[in-house]
Amino acid sequence: MEYLERALAEADLGYVDGSDMGKCISDSKKYALNIFCVVTEEERGIALVKRVLKESRLDYTRIKIATMPYGKEETYTLKYAYKKGITDFSL
Repeated sequence: MEYLERALAEADLGYVDGSDMGKCISDSKKYALNIFCVVTEEERGIALVKRVLKESRLDYTRIKIATMPYGKEETYTLKYAYKKGITDFSL
């Protein structure tokens, strides 16, 4: 996560607020990596997260990315999931 935090900061796109890994609700035999980011520009931030994970040789094929607008105290919203149709997300 250190690389990811640094990349977001250097691009002035926000920061990583946290992450966790656990079993998927829809299939308890599969795991997912959840990343929570506070971002200034959603599309660029998500693209950067995916690129950094891929370049770091981490398993980006099981990620879910939830974002919150920078400077606002709102709830996280699922913005990217490793598979189309995935909508389950909770903190």
